[in-house]
Amino acid sequence: MNNMKRSIRRIFWLLVLCFFLLLGYVGKLVLIDKEGISTNAYNTRLRYVDNTIRRGDIIDIDGEVLATSVLQDDGTYTRKYPRSRMAAHITGYSSVGKTGVEAAENFEMITLHNEFLQRVMGIAAGKELVGNSVVVTVDMDIQTIAGNLLGNAKGAVVVMEPSTGRILALQAYPDFDPNTVAANWDALKDDENSPLVNRATQGLYPPGSTFKLVTSLSIMENIQDWQTKTYECTGEATFENKVIHCYNNKAHGTVDLKQALTVSCNCYFSQMVTEIGPEKLREMMDRVGMETPSGFDLAYSQNRIGLEGDATDSELVETSIGQGETAVTPLYMAMLASAIANEGIMMQPYIIDHIQYGNGKAGKYTVPKKLTQICTTDEAAILQDMMVSVVENGTGRAASVNGVTVAGKTGTAENATGNDHSWFVGFAPAEDPKVAVAVVIENSNAYGSATPIAGKVIREALNQLENKE
Repeated sequence: MNNMKRSIRRIFWLLVLCFFLLLGYVGKLVLIDKEGISTNAYNTRLRYVDNTIRRGDIIDIDGEVLATSVLQDDGTYTRKYPRSRMAAHITGYSSVGKTGVEAAENFEMITLHNEFLQRVMGIAAGKELVGNSVVVTVDMDIQTIAGNLLGNAKGAVVVMEPSTGRILALQAYPDFDPNTVAANWDALKDDENSPLVNRATQGLYPPGSTFKLVTSLSIMENIQDWQTKTYECTGEATFENKVIHCYNNKAHGTVDLKQALTVSCNCYFSQMVTEIGPEKLREMMDRVGMETPSGFDLAYSQNRIGLEGDATDSELVETSIGQGETAVTPLYMAMLASAIANEGIMMQPYIIDHIQYGNGKAGKYTVPKKLTQICTTDEAAILQDMMVSVVENGTGRAASVNGVTVAGKTGTAENATGNDHSWFVGFAPAEDPKVAVAVVIENSNAYGSATPIAGKVIREALNQLENKE
Protein backbone atom coordinates (compact mmCIF):
# COMPACT_ATOMS: atom_id res chain seq x y z
CA MET A 1 0.00 0.00 0.00
CA ASN A 2 2.83 2.39 0.97
CA ASN A 3 4.63 1.55 -2.27
CA MET A 4 1.50 2.40 -4.26
CA LYS A 5 1.19 5.77 -2.50
CA ARG A 6 4.84 6.56 -3.22
CA SER A 7 4.32 5.67 -6.86
CA ILE A 8 1.23 7.86 -7.09
CA ARG A 9 3.12 10.76 -5.51
CA ARG A 10 6.01 10.33 -7.95
CA ILE A 11 3.64 10.27 -10.90
CA PHE A 12 1.85 13.34 -9.52
CA TRP A 13 5.07 15.35 -9.18
CA LEU A 14 6.24 14.14 -12.56
CA LEU A 15 3.00 15.44 -14.10
CA VAL A 16 3.40 18.73 -12.21
CA LEU A 17 6.96 19.05 -13.56
CA CYS A 18 5.79 18.30 -17.11
CA PHE A 19 3.02 20.88 -16.76
CA PHE A 20 5.42 23.63 -15.70
CA LEU A 21 7.93 22.65 -18.39
CA LEU A 22 5.15 22.90 -20.98
CA LEU A 23 4.01 26.21 -19.49
CA GLY A 24 7.57 27.52 -19.65
CA TYR A 25 7.96 26.41 -23.26
CA VAL A 26 4.69 28.09 -24.28
CA GLY A 27 5.81 31.22 -22.45
CA LYS A 28 9.09 31.17 -24.36
CA LEU A 29 7.22 30.87 -27.66
CA VAL A 30 4.89 33.75 -26.80
CA LEU A 31 7.34 36.13 -25.15
CA ILE A 32 10.71 35.39 -26.76
CA ASP A 33 10.30 33.48 -30.02
CA LYS A 34 7.10 35.09 -31.32
CA GLU A 35 8.84 37.64 -33.55
CA GLY A 36 11.13 35.09 -35.19
CA ILE A 37 8.25 32.70 -35.78
CA SER A 38 5.85 35.32 -37.10
CA THR A 39 8.38 36.65 -39.62
CA ASN A 40 9.94 33.33 -40.62
CA ALA A 41 9.73 32.72 -44.37
CA TYR A 42 8.40 29.20 -43.68
CA ASN A 43 5.44 30.51 -41.66
CA THR A 44 2.40 29.69 -43.81
CA ARG A 45 0.46 32.58 -42.24
CA LEU A 46 2.68 34.94 -44.24
CA ARG A 47 0.90 33.70 -47.36
CA TYR A 48 -2.42 34.96 -46.09
CA VAL A 49 -3.67 37.88 -48.17
CA ASP A 50 -6.54 40.18 -47.16
CA ASN A 51 -7.64 41.57 -50.52
CA THR A 52 -9.90 44.11 -48.85
CA ILE A 53 -6.76 45.99 -47.71
CA ARG A 54 -4.09 47.52 -49.92
CA ARG A 55 -0.81 46.41 -48.41
CA GLY A 56 1.32 49.30 -47.19
CA ASP A 57 4.40 50.45 -49.11
CA ILE A 58 8.08 49.98 -48.36
CA ILE A 59 9.85 53.34 -48.64
CA ASP A 60 13.52 54.36 -48.44
CA ILE A 61 14.75 57.07 -46.04
CA ASP A 62 14.36 59.78 -48.72
CA GLY A 63 10.80 58.80 -49.63
CA GLU A 64 11.46 56.60 -52.67
CA VAL A 65 8.92 53.78 -52.97
CA LEU A 66 10.60 50.36 -53.09
CA ALA A 67 7.46 48.20 -52.92
CA THR A 68 3.80 49.03 -53.52
CA SER A 69 0.49 47.35 -54.30
CA VAL A 70 -1.38 47.96 -57.54
CA LEU A 71 -5.12 47.29 -57.91
CA GLN A 72 -5.98 44.87 -60.72
CA ASP A 73 -9.14 44.68 -62.82
CA ASP A 74 -10.37 41.69 -60.82
CA GLY A 75 -10.24 43.70 -57.59
CA THR A 76 -7.12 42.04 -56.22
CA TYR A 77 -3.76 43.68 -55.58
CA THR A 78 -0.42 42.83 -57.18
CA ARG A 79 2.85 43.70 -55.48
CA LYS A 80 5.25 45.80 -57.57
CA TYR A 81 8.90 46.57 -56.89
CA PRO A 82 10.02 49.68 -58.82
CA ARG A 83 13.72 49.18 -57.99
CA SER A 84 13.60 45.47 -58.78
CA ARG A 85 16.97 43.76 -58.21
CA MET A 86 18.68 46.80 -56.75
CA ALA A 87 16.69 46.49 -53.52
CA ALA A 88 15.71 42.83 -53.76
CA HIS A 89 17.46 41.59 -50.64
CA ILE A 90 16.00 44.48 -48.62
CA THR A 91 12.38 44.38 -49.72
CA GLY A 92 12.39 40.62 -50.21
CA TYR A 93 9.27 39.36 -51.98
CA SER A 94 5.59 38.86 -51.20
CA SER A 95 4.32 36.11 -53.44
CA VAL A 96 5.52 32.56 -52.79
CA GLY A 97 5.73 33.26 -49.10
CA LYS A 98 7.57 36.34 -47.88
CA THR A 99 11.15 37.39 -47.15
CA GLY A 100 13.06 40.56 -46.31
CA VAL A 101 11.10 43.55 -45.02
CA GLU A 102 7.97 41.99 -46.56
CA ALA A 103 8.27 39.22 -43.96
CA ALA A 104 9.69 41.26 -41.07
CA GLU A 105 6.91 43.87 -41.20
CA ASN A 106 4.19 41.78 -42.82
CA PHE A 107 1.56 42.30 -40.16
CA GLU A 108 2.31 46.02 -39.90
CA MET A 109 1.70 46.46 -43.63
CA ILE A 110 -1.69 44.78 -43.48
CA THR A 111 -2.71 46.68 -40.34
CA LEU A 112 -5.06 49.65 -40.58
CA HIS A 113 -4.20 52.73 -38.54
CA ASN A 114 -7.40 53.90 -36.87
CA GLU A 115 -9.22 50.91 -38.36
CA PHE A 116 -12.75 51.92 -37.39
CA LEU A 117 -12.47 55.32 -39.12
CA GLN A 118 -10.85 53.81 -42.22
CA ARG A 119 -13.56 51.20 -42.58
CA VAL A 120 -16.33 53.78 -42.13
CA MET A 121 -14.72 56.01 -44.77
CA GLY A 122 -14.31 52.98 -47.00
CA ILE A 123 -18.05 52.30 -46.86
CA ALA A 124 -19.20 55.92 -46.97
CA ALA A 125 -16.78 57.37 -49.53
CA GLY A 126 -15.51 54.28 -51.29
CA LYS A 127 -11.94 54.93 -50.16
CA GLU A 128 -9.34 52.18 -50.29
CA LEU A 129 -8.37 50.54 -47.03
CA VAL A 130 -4.61 51.11 -46.87
CA GLY A 131 -2.20 49.34 -44.54
CA ASN A 132 0.68 51.04 -42.78
CA SER A 133 3.83 51.75 -44.77
CA VAL A 134 7.34 50.89 -43.59
CA VAL A 135 10.20 53.37 -43.95
CA VAL A 136 13.64 51.76 -44.04
CA THR A 137 16.96 53.36 -43.13
CA VAL A 138 18.46 52.55 -46.52
CA ASP A 139 19.52 55.41 -48.78
CA MET A 140 18.84 54.16 -52.30
CA ASP A 141 21.49 56.46 -53.75
CA ILE A 142 24.13 54.70 -51.65
CA GLN A 143 22.45 51.34 -52.23
CA THR A 144 22.62 51.86 -56.00
CA ILE A 145 26.27 52.89 -55.89
CA ALA A 146 27.11 49.78 -53.85
CA GLY A 147 25.14 47.57 -56.23
CA ASN A 148 26.82 49.00 -59.33
CA LEU A 149 30.28 48.61 -57.79
CA LEU A 150 29.55 45.02 -56.75
CA GLY A 151 28.32 44.31 -60.28
CA ASN A 152 28.30 40.61 -61.14
CA ALA A 153 30.77 39.66 -58.43
CA LYS A 154 29.39 37.18 -55.93
CA GLY A 155 29.50 38.74 -52.51
CA ALA A 156 28.06 41.51 -50.38
CA VAL A 157 28.43 45.14 -49.33
CA VAL A 158 27.15 46.51 -46.02
CA VAL A 159 27.25 50.24 -45.21
CA MET A 160 26.41 51.27 -41.65
CA GLU A 161 26.37 54.39 -39.51
CA PRO A 162 28.75 53.56 -36.63
CA SER A 163 27.17 55.79 -33.98
CA THR A 164 23.63 54.41 -34.37
CA GLY A 165 23.78 51.03 -36.13
CA ARG A 166 21.42 52.13 -38.91
CA ILE A 167 21.97 50.42 -42.25
CA LEU A 168 22.62 52.80 -45.15
CA ALA A 169 23.06 50.10 -47.80
CA LEU A 170 22.77 46.31 -47.89
CA GLN A 171 23.77 44.73 -51.17
CA ALA A 172 24.22 41.11 -52.14
CA TYR A 173 24.78 39.29 -55.43
CA PRO A 174 23.55 37.01 -56.97
CA ASP A 175 20.16 38.61 -56.60
CA PHE A 176 16.68 38.21 -58.11
CA ASP A 177 13.77 40.20 -59.50
CA PRO A 178 11.10 40.29 -56.77
CA ASN A 179 8.50 41.13 -59.43
CA THR A 180 8.83 37.68 -61.03
CA VAL A 181 9.57 35.36 -58.10
CA ALA A 182 6.30 33.44 -58.44
CA ALA A 183 6.74 32.94 -62.20
CA ASN A 184 10.38 31.85 -61.82
CA TRP A 185 10.07 30.03 -58.50
CA ASP A 186 11.22 26.58 -59.63
CA ALA A 187 14.34 27.95 -61.29
CA LEU A 188 15.15 30.28 -58.39
CA LYS A 189 14.83 27.73 -55.61
CA ASP A 190 16.99 25.20 -57.47
CA ASP A 191 19.63 27.70 -58.65
CA GLU A 192 23.06 26.51 -57.44
CA ASN A 193 24.12 30.15 -56.98
CA SER A 194 21.42 30.66 -54.33
CA PRO A 195 20.18 34.09 -55.47
CA LEU A 196 17.43 34.08 -52.82
CA VAL A 197 20.02 33.96 -50.03
CA ASN A 198 20.92 37.40 -48.70
CA ARG A 199 24.69 37.03 -48.54
CA ALA A 200 25.00 40.30 -46.61
CA THR A 201 23.19 38.86 -43.58
CA GLN A 202 23.02 35.11 -44.19
CA GLY A 203 26.32 34.37 -45.91
CA LEU A 204 28.96 32.80 -43.64
CA TYR A 205 32.60 33.26 -44.62
CA PRO A 206 35.98 32.72 -42.98
CA PRO A 207 37.03 36.27 -42.03
CA GLY A 208 40.63 35.98 -43.19
CA SER A 209 42.98 38.67 -41.93
CA THR A 210 40.13 41.00 -40.95
CA PHE A 211 39.96 38.77 -37.86
CA LYS A 212 43.35 40.15 -36.82
CA LEU A 213 41.43 43.09 -35.39
CA VAL A 214 40.05 40.68 -32.78
CA THR A 215 43.44 39.04 -32.27
CA SER A 216 45.02 42.49 -31.84
CA LEU A 217 42.60 43.27 -29.02
CA SER A 218 43.49 40.00 -27.33
CA ILE A 219 47.21 40.79 -27.65
CA MET A 220 46.71 44.24 -26.12
CA GLU A 221 44.85 42.80 -23.16
CA ASN A 222 46.94 39.70 -22.49
CA ILE A 223 50.55 40.51 -23.38
CA GLN A 224 51.80 43.06 -20.88
CA ASP A 225 54.69 44.42 -22.95
CA TRP A 226 52.90 44.34 -26.31
CA GLN A 227 53.86 47.93 -27.11
CA THR A 228 57.60 47.14 -27.09
CA LYS A 229 57.47 43.44 -27.98
CA THR A 230 58.71 42.62 -31.49
CA TYR A 231 58.92 39.53 -33.67
CA GLU A 232 61.36 38.65 -36.41
CA CYS A 233 59.31 37.51 -39.42
CA THR A 234 61.07 35.30 -41.95
CA GLY A 235 57.92 34.74 -44.01
CA GLU A 236 57.28 31.27 -42.61
CA ALA A 237 56.89 29.66 -39.19
CA THR A 238 55.82 26.25 -37.84
CA PHE A 239 53.46 25.78 -34.93
CA GLU A 240 52.89 22.18 -33.87
CA ASN A 241 52.17 20.55 -37.25
CA LYS A 242 50.92 23.72 -38.95
CA VAL A 243 53.16 25.74 -41.26
CA ILE A 244 52.10 29.40 -41.43
CA HIS A 245 53.14 31.53 -44.39
CA CYS A 246 52.93 35.26 -44.84
CA TYR A 247 51.48 36.38 -48.18
CA ASN A 248 53.83 35.25 -50.98
CA ASN A 249 56.20 34.06 -48.21
CA LYS A 250 57.28 37.68 -47.76
CA ALA A 251 59.68 38.19 -44.86
CA HIS A 252 58.53 41.28 -42.97
CA GLY A 253 61.58 41.47 -40.71
CA THR A 254 61.24 43.02 -37.26
CA VAL A 255 57.61 43.96 -36.57
CA ASP A 256 55.59 45.17 -33.61
CA LEU A 257 51.79 44.98 -33.36
CA LYS A 258 51.12 48.11 -35.41
CA GLN A 259 53.48 47.13 -38.21
CA ALA A 260 52.22 43.53 -38.17
CA LEU A 261 48.64 44.70 -38.66
CA THR A 262 49.72 47.22 -41.30
CA VAL A 263 51.43 44.57 -43.46
CA SER A 264 49.16 41.73 -42.25
CA CYS A 265 51.97 39.53 -40.93
CA ASN A 266 50.54 36.05 -40.32
CA CYS A 267 53.63 34.80 -38.50
CA TYR A 268 53.56 37.61 -35.91
CA PHE A 269 49.94 37.00 -34.96
CA SER A 270 50.44 33.24 -34.86
CA GLN A 271 53.39 33.60 -32.48
CA MET A 272 51.64 36.08 -30.20
CA VAL A 273 48.50 34.01 -29.93
CA THR A 274 50.42 30.91 -28.82
CA GLU A 275 51.61 33.00 -25.87
CA ILE A 276 48.02 34.03 -25.12
CA GLY A 277 46.41 30.61 -25.45
CA PRO A 278 43.03 29.47 -26.82
CA GLU A 279 40.99 30.32 -23.72
CA LYS A 280 41.92 34.00 -23.80
CA LEU A 281 41.33 34.32 -27.55
CA ARG A 282 37.99 32.56 -27.17
CA GLU A 283 37.06 35.00 -24.38
CA MET A 284 37.84 37.89 -26.71
CA MET A 285 35.70 36.36 -29.48
CA ASP A 286 32.82 36.29 -27.01
CA ARG A 287 33.57 39.85 -25.88
CA VAL A 288 33.37 41.30 -29.38
CA GLY A 289 29.90 39.87 -29.79
CA MET A 290 30.61 37.08 -32.23
CA GLU A 291 28.02 34.87 -30.57
CA THR A 292 25.70 37.66 -29.39
CA PRO A 293 22.44 37.63 -31.39
CA SER A 294 22.28 40.96 -33.22
CA GLY A 295 18.47 41.16 -33.16
CA PHE A 296 18.56 42.45 -36.74
CA ASP A 297 15.22 43.08 -38.45
CA LEU A 298 15.89 40.77 -41.42
CA ALA A 299 16.79 37.08 -41.41
CA TYR A 300 20.46 36.57 -40.53
CA SER A 301 22.87 33.75 -39.79
CA GLN A 302 24.64 33.42 -36.46
CA ASN A 303 28.44 33.59 -36.62
CA ARG A 304 30.26 30.32 -36.06
CA ILE A 305 33.15 30.15 -33.58
CA GLY A 306 35.37 27.15 -34.22
CA LEU A 307 37.69 27.50 -31.23
CA GLU A 308 37.48 25.76 -27.87
CA GLY A 309 39.58 26.21 -24.73
CA ASP A 310 41.45 22.95 -25.35
CA ALA A 311 42.30 23.75 -28.99
CA THR A 312 45.66 22.61 -30.34
CA ASP A 313 48.31 25.13 -31.40
CA SER A 314 47.49 24.33 -35.03
CA GLU A 315 43.82 25.20 -34.51
CA LEU A 316 44.76 28.27 -32.47
CA VAL A 317 47.10 29.84 -35.03
CA GLU A 318 44.65 29.17 -37.87
CA THR A 319 41.90 30.93 -35.92
CA SER A 320 44.15 33.89 -35.05
CA ILE A 321 44.56 34.78 -38.73
CA GLY A 322 40.92 34.21 -39.66
CA GLN A 323 41.06 30.67 -40.99
CA GLY A 324 40.07 27.40 -39.38
CA GLU A 325 36.43 26.85 -38.41
CA THR A 326 35.44 30.46 -37.70
CA ALA A 327 32.81 31.93 -40.02
CA VAL A 328 31.18 35.38 -39.97
CA THR A 329 28.58 37.38 -41.86
CA PRO A 330 29.35 40.65 -43.68
CA LEU A 331 26.75 42.27 -41.41
CA TYR A 332 28.74 41.30 -38.34
CA MET A 333 32.01 42.55 -39.82
CA ALA A 334 30.37 45.93 -40.48
CA MET A 335 29.23 45.89 -36.84
CA LEU A 336 32.79 45.14 -35.69
CA ALA A 337 34.27 47.97 -37.77
CA SER A 338 31.52 50.28 -36.49
CA ALA A 339 32.28 49.37 -32.88
CA ILE A 340 35.96 50.23 -33.29
CA ALA A 341 34.95 53.52 -34.92
CA ASN A 342 32.44 54.17 -32.12
CA GLU A 343 34.88 54.10 -29.17
CA GLY A 344 34.35 50.39 -28.59
CA ILE A 345 30.55 50.49 -28.44
CA MET A 346 28.81 48.02 -30.77
CA MET A 347 25.34 49.26 -31.67
CA GLN A 348 22.46 46.98 -32.59
CA PRO A 349 22.04 47.10 -36.38
CA TYR A 350 18.63 48.09 -37.70
CA ILE A 351 17.00 48.69 -41.07
CA ILE A 352 13.45 49.67 -40.06
CA ASP A 353 13.39 53.42 -39.38
CA HIS A 354 9.72 54.00 -38.61
CA ILE A 355 6.12 53.28 -39.60
CA GLN A 356 4.20 55.74 -41.77
CA TYR A 357 0.43 55.73 -41.36
CA GLY A 358 -2.19 56.33 -44.03
CA ASN A 359 -3.02 59.76 -42.62
CA GLY A 360 0.55 60.93 -43.21
CA LYS A 361 1.63 60.71 -39.58
CA ALA A 362 4.59 58.62 -38.44
CA GLY A 363 5.30 56.50 -35.39
CA LYS A 364 7.17 53.52 -33.95
CA TYR A 365 10.59 55.06 -34.63
CA THR A 366 13.50 52.74 -33.97
CA VAL A 367 15.65 54.05 -31.13
CA PRO A 368 19.39 53.24 -31.49
CA LYS A 369 20.44 50.67 -28.92
CA LYS A 370 23.81 49.59 -27.54
CA LEU A 371 24.44 45.89 -28.14
CA THR A 372 27.73 45.43 -26.28
CA GLN A 373 31.05 47.08 -25.36
CA ILE A 374 33.83 45.26 -27.21
CA CYS A 375 36.78 47.19 -25.76
CA THR A 376 37.79 50.34 -23.90
CA THR A 377 37.85 53.77 -25.52
CA ASP A 378 41.67 53.76 -25.38
CA GLU A 379 41.91 50.35 -27.05
CA ALA A 380 39.52 51.49 -29.78
CA ALA A 381 41.68 54.58 -30.38
CA ILE A 382 44.80 52.41 -30.71
CA LEU A 383 43.04 50.13 -33.21
CA GLN A 384 41.78 53.14 -35.16
CA ASP A 385 45.35 54.43 -35.49
CA MET A 386 46.58 51.02 -36.64
CA MET A 387 43.76 50.72 -39.20
CA VAL A 388 44.65 54.14 -40.62
CA SER A 389 48.20 52.83 -41.06
CA VAL A 390 46.82 49.81 -42.95
CA VAL A 391 45.26 52.11 -45.55
CA GLU A 392 48.02 54.72 -45.68
CA ASN A 393 51.07 52.46 -45.52
CA GLY A 394 50.01 48.83 -45.84
CA THR A 395 47.75 46.32 -47.56
CA GLY A 396 44.75 48.66 -47.75
CA ARG A 397 46.13 51.41 -49.98
CA ALA A 398 43.55 50.69 -52.68
CA ALA A 399 40.83 51.89 -50.29
CA SER A 400 42.32 55.38 -50.02
CA VAL A 401 40.03 58.36 -50.64
CA ASN A 402 41.45 61.76 -51.56
CA GLY A 403 40.98 64.26 -48.76
CA VAL A 404 39.57 61.65 -46.35
CA THR A 405 41.36 59.62 -43.68
CA VAL A 406 40.20 56.02 -44.12
CA ALA A 407 40.76 53.31 -41.50
CA GLY A 408 40.51 49.68 -42.54
CA LYS A 409 41.72 46.11 -42.64
CA THR A 410 42.06 43.80 -45.60
CA GLY A 411 41.61 40.06 -45.59
CA THR A 412 42.11 37.06 -47.82
CA ALA A 413 40.12 34.03 -46.77
CA GLU A 414 41.03 30.58 -48.01
CA ASN A 415 38.13 28.81 -49.68
CA ALA A 416 38.16 25.00 -49.67
CA THR A 417 35.88 24.86 -52.73
CA GLY A 418 37.55 27.41 -54.98
CA ASN A 419 39.53 30.64 -55.19
CA ASP A 420 40.10 32.74 -52.09
CA HIS A 421 37.55 35.28 -50.87
CA SER A 422 38.58 38.93 -50.55
CA TRP A 423 37.58 41.13 -47.58
CA PHE A 424 37.79 44.75 -46.56
CA VAL A 425 36.30 46.31 -43.43
CA GLY A 426 36.75 49.90 -42.38
CA PHE A 427 35.31 53.34 -41.69
CA ALA A 428 35.76 57.02 -42.50
CA PRO A 429 36.56 59.74 -41.78
CA ALA A 430 38.77 58.14 -39.13
CA GLU A 431 38.70 61.24 -36.91
CA ASP A 432 34.87 61.51 -37.05
CA PRO A 433 33.40 58.29 -38.48
CA LYS A 434 30.25 58.72 -40.56
CA VAL A 435 30.20 55.40 -42.41
CA ALA A 436 31.53 51.91 -41.79
CA VAL A 437 31.70 49.28 -44.51
CA ALA A 438 32.22 45.58 -44.94
CA VAL A 439 32.82 44.14 -48.40
CA VAL A 440 33.38 40.50 -49.28
CA ILE A 441 34.01 39.17 -52.78
CA GLU A 442 33.78 35.43 -53.33
CA ASN A 443 36.39 33.77 -55.55
CA SER A 444 38.23 37.08 -55.82
CA ASN A 445 40.72 35.85 -58.42
CA ALA A 446 37.86 36.00 -60.91
CA TYR A 447 36.18 39.21 -59.73
CA GLY A 448 38.94 41.32 -58.19
CA SER A 449 39.67 42.62 -54.71
CA ALA A 450 37.19 43.95 -52.17
CA THR A 451 39.54 46.80 -51.19
CA PRO A 452 39.08 49.21 -54.15
CA ILE A 453 35.34 48.57 -54.12
CA ALA A 454 35.21 49.49 -50.44
CA GLY A 455 37.17 52.69 -51.06
CA LYS A 456 34.76 53.79 -53.78
CA VAL A 457 31.73 52.92 -51.65
CA ILE A 458 33.14 54.99 -48.78
CA ARG A 459 33.85 57.95 -51.06
CA GLU A 460 30.41 57.96 -52.67
CA ALA A 461 28.57 57.31 -49.41
CA LEU A 462 30.30 60.27 -47.76
CA ASN A 463 29.49 62.45 -50.77
CA GLN A 464 25.82 61.46 -50.66
CA LEU A 465 25.55 62.11 -46.92
CA GLU A 466 27.27 65.49 -47.26
CA ASN A 467 24.97 66.55 -50.13
CA LYS A 468 21.89 65.69 -48.07
CA GLU A 469 22.88 67.50 -44.90
